Amino acid sequence: PDTNLAPKLDYLQSRLILDDNSLRKLILGTPIVLARSIEDNMEVKLEWLQQRLQLDDAAVSKMVQKYPSILGYSINDNLEPKLEWIQQRLGLDDIAVGKVIQRLPSILGSSIPNSLEPTLDWLQHRLSLTDGGLSRLIQSMPQLVSCNVDTNLEPTLNFYIHALGDEGEALALVIRYPDMFGYSLEKRLKPRLEEAKSAGM
Repeated sequence: PDTNLAPKLDYLQSRLILDDNSLRKLILGTPIVLARSIEDNMEVKLEWLQQRLQLDDAAVSKMVQKYPSILGYSINDNLEPKLEWIQQRLGLDDIAVGKVIQRLPSILGSSIPNSLEPTLDWLQHRLSLTDGGLSRLIQSMPQLVSCNVDTNLEPTLNFYIHALGDEGEALALVIRYPDMFGYSLEKRLKPRLEEAKSAGM
């Protein structure tokens, strides 16, 4: 392997269209990137990601900057099987899955049996969604798959059910506005509810 760092730094900066500050952030955040070979690893992986997800140069750059660890994953053992599973589970074509991965590249670091599958199953069953409904929900807010069911999704949903006094209304609300799952229960939702109660609402 090439032990000279200069060619690797030059390659990353050029290939990912990075200014000096962005390159510095990338390397400081994930120094293991510099242990990878340009020809055998980085170049092959970036080309594969670009073609597989149908992304332009700028989109690939943003994705790697968001989640540099992606460069350390095996195409055959991790990336391709995970993408295939996500596409099959959510009924997504290559362009649609590319958009999901662009917004949440860390999904490629999540375990299917321990994270993705149970979270998607919970969302589908608890929110009474069809396969198409689940797909639309995740495309609208991919971050939902990274939320913990026990400490985030379920307590937050239960809060809305309690606050509205109607489970059907609460389910319709979070399906229409899935970003409501992203609000902090302790720091935002509960204090707002107390304020509303104090104001007599």
